[in-house]
Formats: sequence, structure tokens, C-alpha cells
Amino acid sequence: MDKEFQGSKAFLMIPPSISRDKELLKKPKSILLMGEIISMLNVTGDFHMSNRTLAGILDASVQSVNDWLNLLEDKGLIVREQITVPAKNPKSEKSKIILGRTIKAGPNLVRLSLLGWTSPLDEGSKASFSRVVKPTLHKKSSINRSSNRTVNKSSSVKKEEDPEREKIYKEFFTIARMNDKLKNHSTNPTLDELKQLRGLLYQCNIDTLQAVKDKFKERMSWDMVGKPYSYLLKMLRDGLANDRNYESWG
Repeated sequence: MDKEFQGSKAFLMIPPSISRDKELLKKPKSILLMGEIISMLNVTGDFHMSNRTLAGILDASVQSVNDWLNLLEDKGLIVREQITVPAKNPKSEKSKIILGRTIKAGPNLVRLSLLGWTSPLDEGSKASFSRVVKPTLHKKSSINRSSNRTVNKSSSVKKEEDPEREKIYKEFFTIARMNDKLKNHSTNPTLDELKQLRGLLYQCNIDTLQAVKDKFKERMSWDMVGKPYSYLLKMLRDGLANDRNYESWG
């Protein structure tokens, strides 16, 4: 970009579920920072403002800004990526020069957007969603309607969230991104994968979800999965089939 984004001019975009997050409220400027990020993502799809510029806007130190970014990334709201170029005289083939970093929407920000920015704290407030996280979602996989009909149906009838299942759900995203820094890229699910994952989350037995999570973590720790979400969904579908078979013979 020829000119660095200098911050929102009119208002910040802060979803209620983020502004009321108990952990973020302990560091309220992290919420303002998230508002700056979402406001720019809504326009460009990427956030390029430097930490030094953010420090000036938020009247804080560069270290504080970095701490808040770490918090937002740990919560899955953002994903940071380094911008690099090959070194002119590299000592090794992997030598690169870091020019800066960019910020993209994290998996939990994508999830919030798909739910209309709602959460248990904001039931019934279905705000419209248009351009935020567009770069993450613009390549939608073709949907096999016959195989996904059951998954989508069960997701729509879920009445309330189960804290234990939601915890495992968040851990799935963390595990899927285990090797992103090594590969210098971000791993994000497609819209179709998110829908399937939400449905299977409430169809599988809780013990099955835990077993799938443990196996998924083991495979990812060895960097043995090329498409994490496809692999995760396959394990969940297999687990669901085993659950139903067991119940039918119960």
C-alpha cells in the first residue's frame, strides 16, 4: 500500500460478543484495537497498520500493543502473517528478510460473523454481515447437498450451547493452526467446513469428540496432515458413525 491506513474516521466496528468478553474487558484497549482491525478488514480484507502507529492512536506503548495482539490471536480473533522477501546473499536457502506483518481474520472472528455477530450474551441481535473476513471466505467449496443435509439440519435445531463442546470446538482451531508459523501461512476453514463442523460438534458423543481431538493433535504435532479441516471432519464423521452403530446395538 502506498499510504498506511491511519485508523477509522467515523466509528469502530466492535461486535457485542467482543465488547463484552470478560477476558478482554480486563484489558479494555484490546477491544478498541479489535475495533480498529475489524474496521479496516471490512474495507481491505487485511490490516496493515504498524504497531507503532497503533500505539500512538491508543496512547499506549508498542509493547502493550503487541501484548494485546497476542491476546487477540490466542483467542482466535486474528491471525498475524509475516511479510518476507528472499535475502540477497542468503546464508541458507531459507533465509528471508522480514518487511513487516499483516493481520487477517481469525477462525473465531469468522465464526462470529457467520452467526451474525451474536453470542450467548447477545441472543436475538442478528446484525447483518457483509464484507468482514471476505478474503477468508471467498473461495467456497462446492457443497455435496446429499451428504451434508443431516449435518446442517442438526445444527439448525441446536437450542443452546454446551460449554464442554464449545471448548473442544475452540481447541480444534488451535490444533489446526499448530504448524502455521513454520509454514508461514494461515490455516482457515471454508464456509462449508465450518457448517459441517458446527453440526458434527453436537451430533457426536462428548467422549468421541475428546478422542478425535487427541488424535487430531497427535497428527498435527507431527505435521502429518495436509488439509487439517478435511481430516478433522472425516474423523468426526467416522466417530459419529461409530456412535450410532453402538447405540443401535445398545
